[in-house]
Amino acid sequence: MIPIRSRDGDASTDVEDTTHYVLSDDPVGSAIAEQLRANGHRVTIVGEPHESNEVSGLADEPSPVEVLSESGLGATSTVVVATHSDRRNLLIAQLVSAHFDVSRVVVLVNDPDRTVLFAEAGHEPVCVTTVLSRAVGDAV
Repeated sequence: MIPIRSRDGDASTDVEDTTHYVLSDDPVGSAIAEQLRANGHRVTIVGEPHESNEVSGLADEPSPVEVLSESGLGATSTVVVATHSDRRNLLIAQLVSAHFDVSRVVVLVNDPDRTVLFAEAGHEPVCVTTVLSRAVGDAV
């Protein structure tokens, strides 16, 4: 089963009355969720199975669509897709857009050359490489 983690007792905030769903398989997703919480958002983390599980044929893991269906995803929800693979991020973002009426799908892009592709697919791309290089350049 893909774990869903949410803080029990999270109250509504003044920032937005929406839940952000972070689909991730690594610490980057956890860091994004913590930053969203620090900014006053309600956040649910949906852990993704590792790609190696798919290759090995473990079919007993529910898909992200199945997990989100059971989580109460609504029209005012924002989904952040942040796995380690651009290919997987695009696939999951497409599935979320096709199966749910959500207000936003924000997708992490690791390779800057793929940012336009993600935007043309109708998602809001955030390029990890670009953001990190700008942050380092500003800090130096």
